[in-house]
Order: sequence, then structure tokens, then C-alpha cells
Amino acid sequence: LGRRVDRKVVELEAFVEELGRRSPNFALACRPWPFNVNFFYFPPRIRKILEDRGILASRGWTSSSWLNDYDGNDDDNHDGNAYIDIPEDLADDLANVSVTLKLRLHEAGEMIIPYQPLNNQKADCFRLVLAGKKDFGIKDVHHVLDTMEKYGADL
Repeated sequence: LGRRVDRKVVELEAFVEELGRRSPNFALACRPWPFNVNFFYFPPRIRKILEDRGILASRGWTSSSWLNDYDGNDDDNHDGNAYIDIPEDLADDLANVSVTLKLRLHEAGEMIIPYQPLNNQKADCFRLVLAGKKDFGIKDVHHVLDTMEKYGADL
């Protein structure tokens, strides 16, 4: 069981690292917590608005900076540089992106990835849960993010 938990931590770190490499297409919605990652996908249209407003600068996060000091309480860990606050005027639009992208991925038979609201965010975000015995390797990480970018590019 211990090895399985350790493997899931490594898989979580790999997913968070790849999200960081793909910024500004993706951003964390909150601190990753075992074994969940909540994140946003920004299609080019919304990404441009966020970049024009200076909201999508380099986020400056890595998996190790998130996981090494995890204390189980996200409420007091918003440091302004780690994850993004969605502006009120874009929240509904981004929530519609989440709904539409989830439906497209499901209808295409690619994946079922849930979205949900978080207390610290105004828009729904995607949630990836890493659990169970099945490995979630780097190919899986790339598949999830590549597929989201493919099906969401025109939103």
C-alpha cells in the first residue's frame, strides 16, 4: 500500500509539473491535495483576455513547491503567485467552457473528467483524481492535456 501511495504522489507531481509547462493554457485552481488536482483550461479567446489584463503572467509554481509543505488546509495558502483568481466578469464564460469541453470529451469517447466549483474560485474548474491501482504515466498526462487542448481550442 505504501508503494502505491508513493507512486500516486509521483503521478500527481508529474501532472502538476506538466500543467506548469503548459501555462498559460492551464492553471491551478487551488493547491493540489492528495490525490486531486483542480485546474482550469483557458482556450485562446479567454487566455488573450487574461494576458491583456496581466493576470496570466508566469505562475512560478512546481509540484515540489506545492507538495513539500502541504498542510491539508488550502484556505490560508493563497499566495498570489501560485494559482489564479478568475475575474468576476469572466467566471460565467469560463464555467461555460468547462461544461462544453467536458461534454465534447465525453461525447467523443475520449474521457470523462469532472468539473466543479471551489470555495476560493468564482468559476468551475476541472478535477483530476488519481486513485486506484492503475498507473497514470506521463503518456496519460500528455493525453489528457493534449486532448483538452484539441477539443477546447475553439471555445
